[in-house]
Amino acid sequence: MMRWMAVAWMVTSAVMIGCTGETKRMDPDQMSDAELGTGITSQDFRSIAGRMARSLVTLPQIQSATAPPKVAFASVVNNSNDYIDGDAFLRKMRTELIKNAEGRIMFLDRALIDQIDRENRDKARGKRTASGEQTPLGADFFLTGVIDSIDRVAGRGRTTYLRLSFRLSDAGSSAVVWEDEYEIKKHATTGIMYR
Repeated sequence: MMRWMAVAWMVTSAVMIGCTGETKRMDPDQMSDAELGTGITSQDFRSIAGRMARSLVTLPQIQSATAPPKVAFASVVNNSNDYIDGDAFLRKMRTELIKNAEGRIMFLDRALIDQIDRENRDKARGKRTASGEQTPLGADFFLTGVIDSIDRVAGRGRTTYLRLSFRLSDAGSSAVVWEDEYEIKKHATTGIMYR
């Protein structure tokens, strides 16, 4: 019995040692071997969102506004063959603009609109205290975008062209007042063992 337990312990130890890996902290802009392929990397994500935020803040409707325009999100449409969370780009752009645009833009948090409505109803019924009656703000503009791709596979190679475009549309007239794009083209080859 003792010998059996010793063998079981050695097998369990060997399996556990073989299953452990290494975790290390990396710079978000640093490429790793795990990111090889034709998809969007963390470096791409940060570059795209930063460039769009810098482009958007130069818009005359923002630069010369007497009061900060109010912007709400409309979901980004992903027409590519890859899973890409397009709305994550909008959130990253919002973060960059709030940090760096010196209050020139006000973002509306539509994700909380149901909670805001409940809170305002409770305040009106006297169930919550309020520092004054407030009505949820209406948007002046909607920020949205589209992700398109063209994929080509030949032999062991794959080429992907991605076009990410973002636009700001007037909430009253639906006029597009700003649009910018970011294009990426990547080629990757796979080894024989992956075929």
